[in-house]
Amino acid sequence: MVKKILRFLLFLLLALVLFFGAVLIFPKIEPKQKLEVSKIMPVRQLDSLYWAMQIETLRKEFGNNKTLLPGYELQTLLALRHFPELKDVRVNFVYKKAVIPLSSRPNLFTMFGKRENWEFRVIVSNKSLDSMEPILLKNLPFDAQVAILAHELGHAKHYQQYGFWQLLKFGLMYAINSEFRAIHERSTDEIVIYHSLGWQLFEYAKYVRTDPSTIEGYEASKDFLDKNYMTPADIMEVMNNINAYGLAAPF
Repeated sequence: MVKKILRFLLFLLLALVLFFGAVLIFPKIEPKQKLEVSKIMPVRQLDSLYWAMQIETLRKEFGNNKTLLPGYELQTLLALRHFPELKDVRVNFVYKKAVIPLSSRPNLFTMFGKRENWEFRVIVSNKSLDSMEPILLKNLPFDAQVAILAHELGHAKHYQQYGFWQLLKFGLMYAINSEFRAIHERSTDEIVIYHSLGWQLFEYAKYVRTDPSTIEGYEASKDFLDKNYMTPADIMEVMNNINAYGLAAPF
């Protein structure tokens, strides 16, 4: 019996070594997003009343293959509007109790089939630790809600370019390498800016760092947040370099 257990453990160890070796060596992955300026013109503040009257039009154009977030359909559709490359991609928004306010991941069970049938899940927390409550989606201003949903869509956009083994490697590197994770998260913020939601991301970053309900939590995790996500000053710097925002000083 002992020999069988040892043989099984040895086999398991060998399998893990081969798996991690294969994932780490093959194939190549990049933490940074590919940046392209959107054709949608950015606006300082989204007109929620106007877009509420356009929700059925948004749903028809951007709701295909999407399970929208109950109670946040408009915010979700506006975020999707800024990612037309995900128009026909399956994205399932799930609202449930989770420590992390929002997260995005491929649905592993769909990855064994054809790429066009892959599904991505955006997990949105409706209940978390007391320290996280002020930055849950339900407690954010409207524009900030759109921005953080767009951030998660940015992850899905990035995952799309990879195959099965690349995604496994990406997940492993994200989990074990803090620098890889920081580069990817900040780059995902950047893709939101390039997709014309820079002002909305600015509102989110400012809210997290300055609202009376969030200051204490921000100060407790300042180093982590500022390393992994763009500050308002970082966001303004990127917007300054994109003509559509009209912030660059004229010659």
